[in-house]
Amino acid sequence: MKRSTDRILVTHQGTLPRPDDLRDMLSARSSGQPYDRAALTEHIQRAVREAVQQQVACGIDVVNDGEMSKTSFSDYVSGRLGGLAPTAEPYVSPINGRDWEEVKLPPGKQLIPGVVGHCSDFIEHPELIADRLVTYGRLVGRENIMAGTDCGLGTRVGHGAIALAKFQALAEGARLASKRLWL
Repeated sequence: MKRSTDRILVTHQGTLPRPDDLRDMLSARSSGQPYDRAALTEHIQRAVREAVQQQVACGIDVVNDGEMSKTSFSDYVSGRLGGLAPTAEPYVSPINGRDWEEVKLPPGKQLIPGVVGHCSDFIEHPELIADRLVTYGRLVGRENIMAGTDCGLGTRVGHGAIALAKFQALAEGARLASKRLWL
């Protein structure tokens, strides 16, 4: 894992918005419909290149492929792991907003808190992101955190421009937090 001793690095996890034509080809592949394998490979490679360029332009330090080759995370996982089935059992995880106070990281480990959300099209303000990162930095050590999203943005936000704006806010929030933590 990439680390920094002089500023908070920025990353994200999960999907990024896919081009419509790629999404259509992936859907055809996953549903067993005919598709052009060579064209799909070319579309995926182009989409990954563009996604990486966009991430770098937004200030993301540790980029990924945006899961461009996958239809969805759940399809990807269920296609590789057996024994997974939906359950009617409710999952309740009450939080009180103070649960993080007891976090202790094992030596050499990093925390990537999801300080930007995937469930809305609202763009978090960089100052809010910075406040969250400073809290975690003071808790586990400034050199042990990396700014991140709480999940993939690709299938959750309304438009690709929103995902990119969230990345820009994330990078700016990390810059602000770094200034506060490395006075």
